Amino acid sequence: MKLFRRKPKRIGLALGGGGARGLAHIHVLETLDDLGIRPAAIAGTSIGSIMGALYASGRSGAEIRDLVDRVLLRKIEKFSHVFKSVGLIDPAFQKGALFKGERFVQFLSESMACTAFEELEIPFSVSTTDFTSGQEKVFRSGDLLSAVRASMAIPGVFASVERDDTLLVDGGLVNPLPYNLLPKTCDLIIAVDVSGSLDRPNKKPDFFDATLSSFDIVQSSLIAERLQHNPPDVYLKPNLQGIRILEFNKADQIFEQSKPVRDELIEKLKV
Repeated sequence: MKLFRRKPKRIGLALGGGGARGLAHIHVLETLDDLGIRPAAIAGTSIGSIMGALYASGRSGAEIRDLVDRVLLRKIEKFSHVFKSVGLIDPAFQKGALFKGERFVQFLSESMACTAFEELEIPFSVSTTDFTSGQEKVFRSGDLLSAVRASMAIPGVFASVERDDTLLVDGGLVNPLPYNLLPKTCDLIIAVDVSGSLDRPNKKPDFFDATLSSFDIVQSSLIAERLQHNPPDVYLKPNLQGIRILEFNKADQIFEQSKPVRDELIEKLKV
């Protein structure tokens, strides 16, 4: 398939945060594989850091889909059951978080056979948030697992991570779509926004839903501001409706709703 009149030499890929909606990233990864495109660099936040780490380690999009499909999601009815099914639930038993996240990250390590950034096949940047200063903390070297665990540490859901005398939480608080972290040497930047729709039922939310919905609002506002001033070359936002951050039980719905992003990516690469 012919895509470019003059094919860019170096493509950068940014995978945004959005919880369960990040399963839509798999369509993008599979499409790049089908087109024979290998990113020169990847940046990820939250669920995007998980997908990005797997892809940068050498896993194909199809292998990542198979991993998600076989191990985590089939016949799962509730979020907590996703983790129980593979022994990944590790209650935090502390104020401020439901889960530690350590077992999940260990599972991730075993799935990609990498523990350090230097072992990855593709240069990779992970966005996290310094909880004390409120500033972004970016990792590109050293321990990969603690960086990914910090990047996915949604406040109130996963425990924060201590690294280098710094308390770290989810990167989506400051940089939910980290295409600005990709090197200037990239000829073309692809950014995948899975922040989802802000439409909500017209009813009073419970505490948990209010907290996670607020997180969605923050992410969407940050992305909109950045797009206005410095948009990427290719911006993709799957039309994901009715999917909340932790609704991994809606995997089939997420995959179905995000299918059009494949054709959209192919069309936008025909330049």
